[in-house]
Amino acid sequence: MDLRDEIVLLEDPVWTDRFETERDRVADASGEGLLGVFHVGSTAIPDVPGKPALDVLAVFEDADAMAAATDALADGDYERHHGGPDSALVVHWGDDHAVFVKLHTRDDEKARNQIAFRDYLRDHPEARREYERVKREAAEAHPEDPEAYTQAKTDVVTTHVERAREAGYVERLPEFV
Repeated sequence: MDLRDEIVLLEDPVWTDRFETERDRVADASGEGLLGVFHVGSTAIPDVPGKPALDVLAVFEDADAMAAATDALADGDYERHHGGPDSALVVHWGDDHAVFVKLHTRDDEKARNQIAFRDYLRDHPEARREYERVKREAAEAHPEDPEAYTQAKTDVVTTHVERAREAGYVERLPEFV
């Protein structure tokens, strides 16, 4: 299976251990500007199957600290994929899973949304089931098209991010996020 092309939903209890390993790798590659490393995405939400991919969110004080960490990770086992003034993405392709490290500055709203979404789904079983249903439908409809798979989930993710914001989940986030 080529992890880059095929969508397979896995229910795997080892994601927490994998996250802890990657959190340490991100911390080792980062300087003092690192504010926090978070497990996000489907593997961070109990009882939601996910692709064989771990999503890691790293939040930095500013763009310089983020860029330095991005460079350090890209000099190691990670491939640089894209970046901008407030965010970057590096990916590590393992034999049986991928690791997506999403680096953001503290001012990037996307960082807040990812954590609020995760926490909202953790607390709301009906939202979790809806998201799971949409993920499974997207995987069935787009088994070899990761972009179409992601796009097929956009509406439900946006809806739950909005619900999380309305329910005050953003206010519960650590102050640096």
